[in-house]
Amino acid sequence: MTFLIIGGSGLVGSHVVAEAKSRGHQVTGTYRNYSVPRLVRLDLSDADATRKLMEEVKPDWVVHAAGWTWVDGCENDPARALRENCQQPAMLAQLCRQRGCRFAFFSTSYVFDGAAGPYSEIDQPNPINVYGRSKWEAEQQVQNILNGEGLVIRTICVWGREAQQKNFVYQVIKSLNEGRTMRLPADQLGNPTWAGDVAWWLLELMEQCEKGVWNLAGDQANCSRVEWFRAIRDQARTLGLVPAGNHLGYEAVPTRELGQPALRALHAGLRVDRVSRRFPRNTRTLADFAKLISWN
Repeated sequence: MTFLIIGGSGLVGSHVVAEAKSRGHQVTGTYRNYSVPRLVRLDLSDADATRKLMEEVKPDWVVHAAGWTWVDGCENDPARALRENCQQPAMLAQLCRQRGCRFAFFSTSYVFDGAAGPYSEIDQPNPINVYGRSKWEAEQQVQNILNGEGLVIRTICVWGREAQQKNFVYQVIKSLNEGRTMRLPADQLGNPTWAGDVAWWLLELMEQCEKGVWNLAGDQANCSRVEWFRAIRDQARTLGLVPAGNHLGYEAVPTRELGQPALRALHAGLRVDRVSRRFPRNTRTLADFAKLISWN
């Protein structure tokens, strides 16, 4: 098949590009600001350029793995959040409908309020911040445009090799190497999720032309940020990626003490029973560090 991966330079998008290519598919990936070799520049705010690229590629599937994921930034600029997280994917869905190709959209566990997680695909969303609301609105618009035929992926706490080195694992490694102490929310729970697992599941779903909402995440739905930090620290020390020693590296505090502009969904983990039954897979953990992350 032929795939157009919007946001191919990002954490999830880059793994989707790699997974699709490894299966022999024709793949075109895009970037907006962070240039990556063999990717095509595309700004989704340019509808004509987007339409032209789709005409050139003639994709069977378009994957939207882009958007604005800075939660506090979204809170301070809701207009941009709505534009990039909702209006642009809705525009892509409309183009897919016109061309008769399939569409996959990446959403988030933040469509939930975090009061009673972990959540399944059939639980009712109730976002409590601008980022979550923009994604939930996008889910609804995409499915309305595509008459329920869109593929909506919800995920959480994704980590893995990343060109811009922004995800939590990189943050922890950098902090430990600089001897800093990170302030961590002791009351936030979720699934640490390797991007390669998400990409593998997504390709399985697309190859079988699935639709609807699917949770794609690791199997530790109630892992705290503190537990996750410790796992990264301990494994990184074992591999010699950070200094050994007695430096704890973190201070655990309630989320409310962090003073963040956006409310956080505290217990926002995802249930993955559905995808695990349909496509069994031994998900990767931080024990696979050396294979899954390049630190050079």
